[in-house]
This record gives sequence, C-alpha cells and structure tokens, in this order.
Amino acid sequence: MASQMESQHADANEELLLELKSKNTTRSIKDFSPEGIRLESNLEGEAKGVYNATFYATITMLVKPDRTIDYEVRQIHTTSDGDTVLVYYKGKSIIESPTHNKFVGETTFQTSSKKLAWLNGMKARHEGEYNPVAGENDFRVYGKRQLISQGDAASGSTLNPGG
Repeated sequence: MASQMESQHADANEELLLELKSKNTTRSIKDFSPEGIRLESNLEGEAKGVYNATFYATITMLVKPDRTIDYEVRQIHTTSDGDTVLVYYKGKSIIESPTHNKFVGETTFQTSSKKLAWLNGMKARHEGEYNPVAGENDFRVYGKRQLISQGDAASGSTLNPGG
C-alpha cells in the first residue's frame, strides 16, 4: 500500500494545472459497518493555476479499519472570469498520523467554457495532504494537454470530438 501512496513523479509532458487550498465547512457521519465508517464533508476553497477560482465541494469517504480511505469528491469551481468548471476526484488516502493524511487519485474536468474546453476529457491526477483536526486540504492537480492537429488549429477548433 505504501508504494501506491507515494507521490507519483511528473511525466515530462505533464504540467501542474491547479494548486488548491480548502477548509471543511461541515462533516457528517453517514454509517458504521464492518467495512468501515462512511463520512461526508462539505468544504470551500480556492484554486490557482490555469484558471483562478473559488469552489465548494462534497467529499464522500469510506474510512477502512486498515487506516486507508477511499473517497470521491465533486467540486464546482467559479473562475474569476465567471466560467463554471465541474471537477471530479476519486482516490485513496492513508492516515499517517492524527493530524496528517496523504492522498492521491484521478481527476476529471467538465466545462462549457470555450476558453477552458481543452480540460474536457483530460485524464489528470491529484496528490495532496489533509489535516483532519484543522479540516484543511492542500493539493495539486497535474495533467497533459492534448496536442491539436494542424487541421484543428487551422479551423480554430481546440477540441476534436470526432476522434
């Protein structure tokens, strides 16, 4: 498990897309079961990078007896230009101490913004740290931009939905 939790090194074509900071606003206990404790947290924060935004989010978690956490996060980002970006995260976290969790996983984006359309369909990844006592997250999202073919560049299109 430890090898999965170590930071993945950036690929040569990969770039840092966003740095995010957030703080819990509410926390709820959803269920207890032999597989673990189901929790839900809401949070608010800021994203800086390829766009700057404020966001709010909901995290659903399964805290397992082996001190690992499976989680899913849905965030709604509102950029400084007024665009909306929906961001989905799925990953695993490990509880390293009472005040430090480390997490890694996959990230996807969805937006109707023409300027940010290149984020749609991108397979990105995230890594970060969480302090459960303070309820604070710091994390980064990395991804690879899709190359635009000459035909697309000439027509001004940044997306090639037909493949």
